[in-house]
Amino acid sequence: MSIVFFRMKKIIVLFITSFIIGQYDYSLEDINPTSGYYGNNVGTSFFEGNITLHYFGHFT
Repeated sequence: MSIVFFRMKKIIVLFITSFIIGQYDYSLEDINPTSGYYGNNVGTSFFEGNITLHYFGHFT
């Protein structure tokens, strides 16, 4: 019984931690020349009220 409780406690702590970190507000310059926001600082608060997907990729 204590193993189940320990696993459940780990899952709850992981969920709460990811929720807190996921709310981080940042602002970065859009360096994509084909973007409509090119050169602007965009981030989580820039698109407030909209659902956004954040992808941080690197191409060479």
